[in-house]
Amino acid sequence: MEAARLRSANDRLLFLAHKNWQQQIRPAVNAPGRSPGNRAAAGSPAPPRRYRNEGQATPLSALQTFAWACDRGDTATVTKLLCFEGGGRAKAEAFMATLPEKTRSQWSSPEAMAATLLTADNMHHPFPDAEVLDEATAEPVGDGRVMLRLPGSPKDRTEYQKTEAGWKYVIKEAVVDAYVARASAARTPAQP
Repeated sequence: MEAARLRSANDRLLFLAHKNWQQQIRPAVNAPGRSPGNRAAAGSPAPPRRYRNEGQATPLSALQTFAWACDRGDTATVTKLLCFEGGGRAKAEAFMATLPEKTRSQWSSPEAMAATLLTADNMHHPFPDAEVLDEATAEPVGDGRVMLRLPGSPKDRTEYQKTEAGWKYVIKEAVVDAYVARASAARTPAQP
C-alpha cells in the first residue's frame, strides 16, 4: 500500500516537473476538443484516484478505461479496447497458429492474446494515477487517430484509433513483429 502511494506521488512529481519545464520553453497548448476532465467546480483537481472506467467516447476516456482495466486484471475489457495496425492482426494470428494447442486455446482471438500480455505488463509497470492521466493531450497523427502525450511518463506517445465501437488502443505492427521475433527466438533451442 505504501509502495503504491509513493509510486503515485513520484509519477505526479515527474509529470509536474516536466510540465513546468515545458511551460518555460513554450506556451502550453491544449488539443482541440480537450475537456478539463474531472475537475471540481472551483477549478481545483479532483482528489487523486487510481483509475476510472470512463468508456471509449474520447481518446482520453479510453486511456483512463485502459488503465482501469489493466489495473484490475480485466482482460475482457482490455480486449474490447484494442485494435491492430495494418497487418498486425494477421501476423498475431499466424503466430498464434504456431503455438501448442493447449497454449493457443487460452485465447479466442489475437486481441485476447494481446490483452493478456498488455494487462500483465501494465500490472507490473502501471500507468500513472488517474489525476496524471487527466493531463494527457491528444496530437492528431492520422485520420481518426491520435497520439496521447504524457511527457515524463513511460506511457507517453500511445496511440488511439476511432472505431465504430469507440476509441481503441493501437497495437502497432512493428510491436507485433518485435514480439513475434522475441518469442520465436526464445522457443528456438540454442545451437551448440
